[in-house]
Amino acid sequence: MRQPEPPDVIEQLRDFLSFAVPLRSAELAYKIRTWGHSRTQAVAWLTGQAERAGVSLGGRGDALQFSGRRPRTGRARDVVVRTADDLATGIAAAALLAQFDGRRGVSAFGDYYGPADDAPPSTED
Repeated sequence: MRQPEPPDVIEQLRDFLSFAVPLRSAELAYKIRTWGHSRTQAVAWLTGQAERAGVSLGGRGDALQFSGRRPRTGRARDVVVRTADDLATGIAAAALLAQFDGRRGVSAFGDYYGPADDAPPSTED
């Protein structure tokens, strides 16, 4: 009997993002509302979140892209978890920034990510 092929890691990442990005988007929008940020402050904060995610992805993105067939443990697993978390945060922040710009969301990895229907930040200057 032949061993089944391991799942496609890109599909696994897309599945993860399909759940993680809407949750992170709702969390970021909640923070903006509860902190009472003005529109300018919210845009600056979200831009910082997106930039931080970009730096993380640039520095550690290979951990997501290149992997062997063995499960990761210890530090290697922690790097993947942090990088995937930062990626979800960056996409969610970009989707909210797009909403401030009058668009509903962004596309990443061939999938569309937009904020949850009840999550739009409605801060005014």
